[in-house]
Amino acid sequence: MPGAMNTFLNVGLNDEITEELSHQHNFGWTSWDCYRRLLQTWGMSYQIDRDVFDQIILDYKKVYNVTRKIDFPPAIMREIAFAYKKELTDRHIPFEPDPMKMLRQAIIAVFNSWNNARANVYRSHLQIAHEWGTAVIVQQMVFGNIHRNSGSGVVFTHDERDRMPGIHLTGDFSFLSQGEDIVAGLINTLPVSERQREKYYARCQMSLESEYPKIYNRLNQLAHELIEQHDFGHQEIEFTFETPEPEDLFILQVRDQTMAKPRKKTIFTTPAPEREKVGAGIGIGDQVLNGYIAFDMEDIRTINDKYGRGKCILVRPDTVPDDIEMIIESDGLLTGRGGATSHAAVTAASLGKVCVVNCTDLQMNDKEKTCLMTGHLFRAFDKIALDGTPGLIYKGHYPTRTEEF
Repeated sequence: MPGAMNTFLNVGLNDEITEELSHQHNFGWTSWDCYRRLLQTWGMSYQIDRDVFDQIILDYKKVYNVTRKIDFPPAIMREIAFAYKKELTDRHIPFEPDPMKMLRQAIIAVFNSWNNARANVYRSHLQIAHEWGTAVIVQQMVFGNIHRNSGSGVVFTHDERDRMPGIHLTGDFSFLSQGEDIVAGLINTLPVSERQREKYYARCQMSLESEYPKIYNRLNQLAHELIEQHDFGHQEIEFTFETPEPEDLFILQVRDQTMAKPRKKTIFTTPAPEREKVGAGIGIGDQVLNGYIAFDMEDIRTINDKYGRGKCILVRPDTVPDDIEMIIESDGLLTGRGGATSHAAVTAASLGKVCVVNCTDLQMNDKEKTCLMTGHLFRAFDKIALDGTPGLIYKGHYPTRTEEF
């Protein structure tokens, strides 16, 4: 159940250990970033909304006129971490400072998350037995956020959008990140392969293959070993690299890649020049969809009641697993951040949804329930259309037809 249960990163850090770690080589900034991440996942396990922590760091960015976390000096990252901790204290959430007790509590929290609302919705919809239960894996941290030449990502060994058989790496990665950034759909991502960049990332000037060929080649080698030597099916591989050298590449986990190639395809019949394009991102689903914008569950219910099923497009800032219930109930997904390999996008694709993610043109205003794309203001229930093959967004609705392969 990717993304449906709790995960804790950087377990074992406390005030004193993080302070000591911050004096070690390469860890001045990284130590406080790691502590910040631990405090956030800890707070979220106690039902603090992700947006609360996002707002803290956004406020710091405004105060210091900074656009990226990496531009904060270590001293400010330390302040941000303690601002996160204060949020826990103000809400009377106990944070265990003893590393071994903390580890035990984290393990118990993962077990307990088997029964959280997100996991229950996921199991019910995909007909997974509630009685199965879960295991917990504890593994050593590796640091994709240790310096500007480190990062993390997710790669598929086969590009579902490509009709060619065989191993063709495709996926998402980011510099100076830990694994949750990619799989939780929290950031704008970069392509893994040059082929993928040329086909789907028109605005991007680089890929993992072009920038870090040694890491890419090692991933490609591992993909061939898994599939050709060990007889695995196509795989979804999560990875972190601490340097551009292949010996510093770490595979965090692998799972079978969801392969869902439809036998029918819906396309627009209106020529592209006659459609009003308002945005672009990464397309998922290889179909097109005319729909009405929804920002929350209330909007989804209203659209389903008024127009029937098959017409609802959920618009969110991130491609996060927190929205799994809304993703299941909607028919399409449009997000500003998050790649095709994020857990929510993978789930949406496996359910046959039409998606466009990582749309950098999209600006969300959750409070006002509006969004802006290339100067066009959209409100709930406005008409938009998605093309999941090239990843394009259009204003209005357009005639379609269905083709059989």
